Amino acid sequence: MKGLILVVWGLMLGSAYAQTYDFGDVPMESLEMQVYDKDSTAKAVVLFDKGFTDIDYRNDRFNVVFKRHIRIKILTDEGLDLGDIGIRYRRDDPKQVIRDIEAQSYTLNSNGEVDKASVGRKDRYEDKIADDLYEVKFTIPGLKAGSVFEYEYERFSEHPLDFPDWFFQREIPTMYSEYVTRIPEWFTYLTVTRGYHNYFVKEEVPYNDRIMFRDSYGGAADLSYLGNQSTYAMKDIPAIGDEPYMRASVDYLAHLRFKLSVFHPPGGDITNYIGNWNKVVKDLLGSKNFGKRLKSSRTLKNASKEVIKGLKADKDKMIAIYNHVAKLMEWDESYGLFISEDLDDIYKEGTGSSSEINMILVQMLREAGFESHPVTLSTRMNGEVIGLFPISSQFNHTIAYVEVDNVAYLLDAKSEKRPYNLLPTSVTGSMGLVMLKDRLVWIPIQNKGKNGVRKMVNIQIKDEGYTGTITAQNQGFFAFDKRIDFDFDDLAQSIEEKVFDEADDVTVDTAYIRKDVLEESFDFTASFTHKNNTSSDVIYLNPMFTEHIDSNPFKVKERTYPVDYDYTFDRSMVVNIQVPEGWQVDEAPQSVLLRLPDQSVEFRRVVQASGNMVVISYKFAVTKERFLPEEYQYLKQMYDQIVNYMSENIVLKKSV
Repeated sequence: MKGLILVVWGLMLGSAYAQTYDFGDVPMESLEMQVYDKDSTAKAVVLFDKGFTDIDYRNDRFNVVFKRHIRIKILTDEGLDLGDIGIRYRRDDPKQVIRDIEAQSYTLNSNGEVDKASVGRKDRYEDKIADDLYEVKFTIPGLKAGSVFEYEYERFSEHPLDFPDWFFQREIPTMYSEYVTRIPEWFTYLTVTRGYHNYFVKEEVPYNDRIMFRDSYGGAADLSYLGNQSTYAMKDIPAIGDEPYMRASVDYLAHLRFKLSVFHPPGGDITNYIGNWNKVVKDLLGSKNFGKRLKSSRTLKNASKEVIKGLKADKDKMIAIYNHVAKLMEWDESYGLFISEDLDDIYKEGTGSSSEINMILVQMLREAGFESHPVTLSTRMNGEVIGLFPISSQFNHTIAYVEVDNVAYLLDAKSEKRPYNLLPTSVTGSMGLVMLKDRLVWIPIQNKGKNGVRKMVNIQIKDEGYTGTITAQNQGFFAFDKRIDFDFDDLAQSIEEKVFDEADDVTVDTAYIRKDVLEESFDFTASFTHKNNTSSDVIYLNPMFTEHIDSNPFKVKERTYPVDYDYTFDRSMVVNIQVPEGWQVDEAPQSVLLRLPDQSVEFRRVVQASGNMVVISYKFAVTKERFLPEEYQYLKQMYDQIVNYMSENIVLKKSV
C-alpha cells in the first residue's frame, strides 16, 4: 500500500489541474514575479498548497498519514513574517509525530543567479502550547522581498479519528490549493465544506489495494479491499483579512472538515463514532462535569430565598436572581463548557467561567421554583455549530433558559451592567441546544428588544456661535454601551466626549440622566454651547454632529464572505435650528432617501426651511444582520454616499 501511495502522490503533483512542482524545482517566473496580478496589494501569495491524507495500515493498526507541500512568494517586506513557521501536533490522545521536514528559500540575486538557504535540524525547536499540544517551529532563512520559499512535512497519527481538515483560504491570496484523500471501504467519514468559494476540481475515483491484515486473534491474511480517492481543489482564492463586521474567521474561510462516523473493520464489529444530538444531550446531562453539577444545595437555596424575599411577581423574582448573580459573580474572561467544581464552591469564590456563572443562575432559578435549563452554544468567535457533526466539543458556552408566566427568557449573567433582557453580541445570531431530557430543542439565540437611538436637538443661532439642548433615548445595545462608557459622576464631561466627539469647540454646560428607567433605557438631557471661532459673519454648522459617519467601514474592493452586523438598529434624530434676525441660511443640505434593493438598510434625511426655522429629520436603520457577498457592493456604495451626505454643512451668513 505504501508504494502505491507514493505513486499516486507523485501523479497528483504532476496533475493537469495547476502548475505545481516538485520540491526544489522553482520556475524562473515565480522568482521574477513582482506583483500578484489578481491582488496588487498582496504582501505575499501562496503559489500552491498541496495536501494528501491516506489511511495506512501498519503495526497491526490503522493510522493516518498526512503530507503537505506549500510554496509561497514574498512580494513586500510586510510579508517576511510568513517565514516564521509553526507546525502543531499532539503527543498523546491520539499520538502524532511530525517527520520528514524540508524547508528552503530561493532568492534571485543581482547576477541573475538563485541563492538557496535551507533549514536544518539544528534550526528547528519545539514549544509547548497547551497540556498535550506542541509546535515545531523554524524560521525560513535568507528571505527578502522577491524570495520564494517552500516547506513540506509528514504528520503521522495513530488513530483514524484524527483525519486532518483542509483550509484552502488564508490571510494572503492563494493561486492553487489541492487536497487529496484516500479512504478505505471500512471507514465512513462525514464531510462538510464551509466558505464562499467554489471548487475548481471536486472528483472521486475508486481504487483497490491490498494489506496484510491481522485480526484480534492474531491471525494474518493477505486482504484485498476497495476505497475512494477524492480530489478537492480551488484556484485564485482571495485573501481574507481582518475586516469590519466579521465573525470568527473559521466561518468564512473556504475549508473542508472531516469526522469519522463509522468504522467496520474486516471481520469485526461496527463502531459508531458519531451518534445524534439526542445522545449529546443525554451525555451532557449525565456528565459529572456538567449536568450532574445541577443539584439542590443549602447555599444556593438560601441565597435564592434571600434574593426574592418580599417580591410577589415571578418576573421580578427572575430579574432579582439574575441581577444578584451578575453582580456577585466576576467573570474570569474564559469560555468553556465543563465545570470542575461544585457550584456551591464557585459561588462562594465569586469568580467563574462563562458556563459556571450561568449554571449557578440556572440552579438558583430552580431553587426559586422556576423551570430553568442550561442552553449550550458556540460563541461567535468560536465558530458556527455544524449540525452534521453531533459532538459536544463544538460548544464553548452555556446560558440559562427560564419560563416565567408562559414566556421564555434567555439569560447570560456574566456582566453586571447588562440587563436581563439583553444577551451579549458574542452569542447572538447562533443556535443553542436546550438541555431537556425528553425532547430535542434547538432555539435561536437572539434579543427580542430593539436597539436604537432617538434624539431631539434644538439649536439657537447667535452672533458668537450657537447654544442648544439635546434629549436622547438609547435602547438595547446603545443603552448598554452608554452605561459602560459614561462616568455617572461627571455626566457633562462624558456627554461632551462621547456624544459631541465629532463637534469642535462644543462645551456641555449641564446634564441630567433618568435613573428610574436605567435598566430598560438610557435617557439623558444636556445643554451645550458652541463658540464660532471662524468668522463673526459666517457660521458653518454640521447638523449631524452627534450622528456623524465620517468614513466608510467597507474599504476593500470586493468581499467574498458575508457582512455580519452584531445587531439590527434604528437611529433617528430631529434637529430644530432657530435662525435669528440678521442672519440667513446661505446653503443647506438637500433632502435625500437611500435604500438597498431589499430595503434592509435605509438612510433618510428630510430638510425643511420655513421662516426662521430649519428642521432636519434623520433616520439610519439596518434591519437584518447578515449581508451576503453579492450584496456587498450595494452596501459599500451606499456607505460612500452616506459619508458624503453626512459631511454637508448648513452655512449661515449675516444679512447685509
